[in-house]
Amino acid sequence: MECKQIDVAGITIGLGVLALSGISGAATTYSSVATNYAINGKTGTLTGQTTTAFPTLDINTGVKFSGLTKANTATVYVVGVQSGGSTIVAAQGTVVALDTEGNLRFAPQFPSLPNNFCPLSYIVAKAGSTFVATIARPGTEVWNTTGMSYSVVDIIALPDLPQIA
Repeated sequence: MECKQIDVAGITIGLGVLALSGISGAATTYSSVATNYAINGKTGTLTGQTTTAFPTLDINTGVKFSGLTKANTATVYVVGVQSGGSTIVAAQGTVVALDTEGNLRFAPQFPSLPNNFCPLSYIVAKAGSTFVATIARPGTEVWNTTGMSYSVVDIIALPDLPQIA
């Protein structure tokens, strides 16, 4: 049997678990633990955070997240760190419809990410049938907006396909 060598030159990967928490309740903050990472093969450390303001701007656009604006929709936010960063940054993926029972029919697509970004977690956000707010955006509106639910998944690398949980 032949062994295949895997080329890891220039790898971008989380080297620990971010343990993103606090994504609930009447707040716009998050908490996390210190996490090591590598971006293009160079290591860094994201310091642990306690009740820190969640980002309000999409790392790709530089403007507020578009969020969710109507019931029975969902989106995904990829959370990570940029080279030398001391707090998390995030990017929003596509918005998709939920089925009549509030489940994802199709997974929202992950957003494009900058080359100097290491994904450490993603959040699947759902605006269920009881959602009546004008908009729900992380960092701007409170996590416990009526009808909203969030599933946080810690990762060391972005999955190769969009995820529903």
